[in-house]
Amino acid sequence: MNLVPTYYDFVSKLRPFLVDIVSQDVQDLQSSANPPETIGSIDSYNSRFSQCITEVENDLIEKTASLRGISVESLRRSFESEKQRNKSYFLSLYQTINLEYHCLLNFIMSGKKTFYFSENLTEHLANTEINLKAPLIQLPFPSCMFVFTSRDAINALHNIRRREGRWDMNTANLDYSAPVSVFITMHPAGAGLPGHKLLICAFHAKPPEKSYIGTKRELYLGENWSLEQALRTDWEKLNPENCGDGMSVSIDDDNISPQDDDIFYTDGLAFYRLILNAVLYLSSDNAERTAKISPRVEIEAKASEIASRPKRKKLLQSMGRYSALNYDEVGASVGPIVIQKGDGEEHNTGKSGNSKVMVRFMVRGHWRQQPFGPANQDRKLIRIQPYWKGPDLADTINKPYLVK
Repeated sequence: MNLVPTYYDFVSKLRPFLVDIVSQDVQDLQSSANPPETIGSIDSYNSRFSQCITEVENDLIEKTASLRGISVESLRRSFESEKQRNKSYFLSLYQTINLEYHCLLNFIMSGKKTFYFSENLTEHLANTEINLKAPLIQLPFPSCMFVFTSRDAINALHNIRRREGRWDMNTANLDYSAPVSVFITMHPAGAGLPGHKLLICAFHAKPPEKSYIGTKRELYLGENWSLEQALRTDWEKLNPENCGDGMSVSIDDDNISPQDDDIFYTDGLAFYRLILNAVLYLSSDNAERTAKISPRVEIEAKASEIASRPKRKKLLQSMGRYSALNYDEVGASVGPIVIQKGDGEEHNTGKSGNSKVMVRFMVRGHWRQQPFGPANQDRKLIRIQPYWKGPDLADTINKPYLVK
């Protein structure tokens, strides 16, 4: 499966100067005596962020002047008053630029490592428990980007805003042709806290200029915390003296009790649980990853051999369907969640006694620390896949009924 244009491609197209300025910062940082792996704040080094803001404002002035049919100079003279009249718009714009700057800076510093998750694997991960210790979360690189095109991921991201927010923002239904791009970076927890902080920034957008939603969340990965507890991080209550006791989790238990659906599929938590599951999958023993080169490389090579200018132009235009990034294809051979018939099996319905399963339900997957090696002293992380359980639909429909 070819990688579609990501949020990195979106910014490269909409604000190419931002990518150029960030790349200059990266060169400076990596050529320093002690180059950092990631940057938590552009205030911690001599950044070019102010130059980026100037470019953003110049670009906005030029485009607005063109739309209004007035000169750039006259609009520039009244620009400060424009900012005062539209404070909320400019505040939102500057916050977006700040977020993009940090995301792209760390992403580029880590080598633009990109992982494209198959739709079937995404469905699996969306229905898998994360009843594990938080320190098991280890990124393959200090910063990377996950890309999803599955409806499960798109719905989960927009459900952060809950149903009312989804309809308010997407009155014409969600755009499932646009991917979800998630920038993930690991930082020290800071403020004297042990453990780490996982920064997750997610965007749903499609070049050249359709942007639907962007979110940012930081999860605390405490040494004694579970991942479910990390999902509910409350930074206002965290301090070195009161990190919380964490949750006692038996990570070797094969029979992890499933959570209630109203907790597991809570608005917002479902999306971040999916992201944590994606991180766990990449570090698990049976992860499937295949390195891929951007199709643009092959297209450009073919175009260089075409003498006809119209044909060459048409071929080059097709590059817009693909990302410029090289990437790892993740879980390409993973099939859909299997269906196990429940014929003859018993299922507790909550009433006295047992009765046969009459409805299909999801048995969620989970993670297991599998013992291996000499005397089973070592552990490897494996995923127990989810599955649907219950009668086949045709069996239920075709069941004979006796009329009395």
